[in-house]
Amino acid sequence: MPGTNQLNAFFAYPSHPQSIGETIRSSLETLRTTPNAPRVTAWEENDIAERFLSQPILEQLDSTDFLVADITRLNFNVVFEIGYAIGRSKRVVLVRNRALTSSDALVREIGLFDTLGYSEYSQTAELVALLNGVTDTLPIPLSSYQVNSGSPVYLVVPRIKTDAEVRVLGRLKKARLQFRSFDPEEQGRLAALDAIENVAKSHGVVLSLLPRERVDAEVHNFRSAFVAGLTMAMERTLLLLQTGEDPVPLDYRDLVRSVRFPNQIDEYVADFAASIGERFQAMSLPIASTSRTFLEELNLGASAAENELLDLGHYYLETDEFRRALRGEVRIITGRKGAGKTALFSQLRDRTRRDRSKLVLDLKPEGFQLLKFRERVLDFLEEGSREHTITAFWEYLLLLEMCQKLLEKDVDNHMRNSILYAPYRLMADAYFSGEDISEGDFSERMLALTQRIADDFEATHRTKTKGLRLSSGEVTELLHRHDVATLRDRVAEYLELKDGVWLLFDNLDKGWPAQGVTGQDVLTLRSLIDAMAKIEHAMQKRDIECHGVVFIRNDVFELLVDNSPDRGKVASIALDWTDPDLLREVLRRRFVYGGIDDKTTFEDIWRQLVVSHVQGEESSQYLIDRSLMRPRSLIELLRFCRSHAVNLRHTRIELADIEQGEEAYSSALLENVNFEVRDVYPAAGDILYEFIGARELLVGTELRALIESKAGDRWHGLLDLLLWYGFVGVVRDDGDTSYMYSVKYDMKRLRALAFKNELKDTMFRINPAFWRALEVVH
Repeated sequence: MPGTNQLNAFFAYPSHPQSIGETIRSSLETLRTTPNAPRVTAWEENDIAERFLSQPILEQLDSTDFLVADITRLNFNVVFEIGYAIGRSKRVVLVRNRALTSSDALVREIGLFDTLGYSEYSQTAELVALLNGVTDTLPIPLSSYQVNSGSPVYLVVPRIKTDAEVRVLGRLKKARLQFRSFDPEEQGRLAALDAIENVAKSHGVVLSLLPRERVDAEVHNFRSAFVAGLTMAMERTLLLLQTGEDPVPLDYRDLVRSVRFPNQIDEYVADFAASIGERFQAMSLPIASTSRTFLEELNLGASAAENELLDLGHYYLETDEFRRALRGEVRIITGRKGAGKTALFSQLRDRTRRDRSKLVLDLKPEGFQLLKFRERVLDFLEEGSREHTITAFWEYLLLLEMCQKLLEKDVDNHMRNSILYAPYRLMADAYFSGEDISEGDFSERMLALTQRIADDFEATHRTKTKGLRLSSGEVTELLHRHDVATLRDRVAEYLELKDGVWLLFDNLDKGWPAQGVTGQDVLTLRSLIDAMAKIEHAMQKRDIECHGVVFIRNDVFELLVDNSPDRGKVASIALDWTDPDLLREVLRRRFVYGGIDDKTTFEDIWRQLVVSHVQGEESSQYLIDRSLMRPRSLIELLRFCRSHAVNLRHTRIELADIEQGEEAYSSALLENVNFEVRDVYPAAGDILYEFIGARELLVGTELRALIESKAGDRWHGLLDLLLWYGFVGVVRDDGDTSYMYSVKYDMKRLRALAFKNELKDTMFRINPAFWRALEVVH
C-alpha cells in the first residue's frame, strides 16, 4: 500500500519508437519497489474498452498529483495531455531520452516546450532518480486570469491560410464574435504561457488540424493539440476542425469536427457561437428584478417618432448630425423613410425651444395644400414666372407665420414688459393690416392662403393659355395682401429683442404626387430654400441669429442637387444609418428608459434579453441585417419578436420567437416597400411578389427578365428603384454585398457597381429582410 504522503503521477509517452516505452516501463517497475517513491501509472494501464478512448486517461490526470511526459518524439496524444494537465492545475514534468534522435528542431519551431523546460535521461536509473526526486507539485497558477468579455474567443491559425481558414474567420465576424489569435506570420513561435493565458481568458477556442500535405502541418497540429488540451481542461468551448482525409489519433476523434464541404464550417461555427452566447448569458447578472419578467416590462417605444414625441427625448441618440443641426450648420437634412428625420425634427424643435427667448417655428404642411397650389396656379405659369412666384409665396408665408407666432407667444408678456410693448404694437398693426389672417394651425392657415391665391389667379388669368408670364408687380399683386417690406421690418425689429429664430420645415415631400418627384416639386423645394436664405440674410443684417432647416427624402435631395446651378452651395447632412453600433445604441437607450442602469452595456442587456446567435450570426447583427439599416424597421422587427416571446411566457427572446417575429416583420416590410415602389412606378404593379420562391442570388440577366415582365424596355428605371429601396444589392468580387446603405446612399456608386461588368457577369442578392416573406431559397 502506498504511504499516506506518497505522490501519484501519470506518465504519457509515445508508443514509437519502442525503446522509449521499454525504458519507461522498466523505470516504473523499479519505482514500485522503492520506498516512498511516487506511484506512477503509464497510459497503457488504462482500461479503454467501450469508452471514449481518452476518457480514462483524462480521468487519471484529474486525480493525479503531476504528469510526466516524454517529448523525445512528439506525439499528438502526449502533447494534448500536457496541455490538459496544465489546464487542470497539475505540475508537468517534461523528459527527453538523449540517447535517441529527437524532435529538437520541431520543438524549437513549435515554441511550447522549450519555455516549459525539460530534463534528460538515457537509462532506467537516471529516469528513476529523476522521478523519485519530484517533490514540488506546484502548478502554473491560473486563478488570476479573467475572461476577456471584449474578445471572448481565441484562435490558433496556420502560417499560410486557405479558403477554409478565411471562411472560419468570416463566419466568426458574421457571428460578431471578437477574437484574439496566434498567427505565426505575426508572432513566429507560440510560448506556452501565452497559450495558457489566452485560453484562460476565453469563453471559447477555435483550432484546426491540417492534412499532411499542407505546409507546416506538423508544427500547427502540435500547437492545436496543446491548446485543445488546455481548452478541455479549463472547460472552455472547443471547436476543433479537421480538414482533409488525415484522421486525428483515434483517442481524440470524438473531439473533432470533420470538414468535407465548405458550408459545414458555417454549421460548426454557428453551433460554437451559440455556445459562446450561452456562456455569456450564464455569467451575466440579472438586469432587472420585478414580479414580471424584464421582457414583459420592456417598452420599446413607438417605431415612428410621430407616435412617441413625449417619450422620445428620454432616449433619443444625439448623433453628430443632430449636434451639427443644433449649431445651425446645415440647411437641409435628408433621410429615407424610417431613418429618423421626424425624430431629429422634434428633438431639434424641443431643444431650441428650451430658450424661451427664441422664436421656433415647426412647420408641417399637409400634402394636398401644395398640390392644390400647383394644379391651380403653378401649372399655368412659364418656368421663369413659376420660380419667382413660388419663392415669393414662401417668403410671404414664412413672414406671416413668424409674425403670427410672435404675437401669440407674447400676447400677455408684452403688456408686462415696457421694452416689448411698442415694437409688439407696431408688428401687430402691420400684421392685421392685411387680409391673409386666419385662425387655426399652420396647415389651416396655409390652406386658406393657397385657396385665396388660387381663386384670385383663376379670376384674373385662368382664361389664358398655359405658359403665362407674370411680372414682379403682378406676382406681388397676386400673392400679397400685406406690405411685405413693412411686415419684414416690424418682425426684424421685434426679433432684435429676442435671441434668434429657427424655421423648421418637415413633411414637404408629402405634398408631391404618388407617381414620383417632378421637376416642379424640386422647384418648389429650391424656392423654399431661397426664401429661407432671403429671410436669414435680412435678419442677419440686423445681427439676429436666424436658421432655416428643411427635412426631405434622399432622392428628392439628389434631384435638387442635379437641378441646381450652384451645386454644393447649400449645407446638408444625411441621416441615413451605416454603422450597426449606432443602431445598437438606439436600442440600448430604449432598454435603459425601461428601468436599467444607464451604465449597463448593450451586450450585457442583449445577452439576457435575446438568444445569442441565429444561424451562426450574432443575434443583434442578424436583426440589423434585416432592418435595411433603418431605426424604425429595427424597432418593429424586435417588437414582433418580443411579442411572440411574451405571448409564450418566455423570459427571453428565443430562436423560435425570432423566426416568428421575422416572418411577421418580413411580410409587413414587403407590403410597405411594394407600395412605395408602386407609388413611384405605377406600371411596376406588385413587382416584388414576382420574386416569390426565387434564389437568394440572381444573375443580372435573370433579374432583368423578372423586371422586364413589368417594365418592358424601361427595366433600367425599375432596377434603380429596387436598388434604391435596398430590395436587392450587388455582389462584389470579394463576395460581400453592397446595398444602398452600404455605399452611403450614393446611387451613382451603386449603379456603377451593378454595371461594372456585363449584366450576365453581375450577381445580385435579394436582401435578407425579404427572405421569409418571399420564401427565398438560400
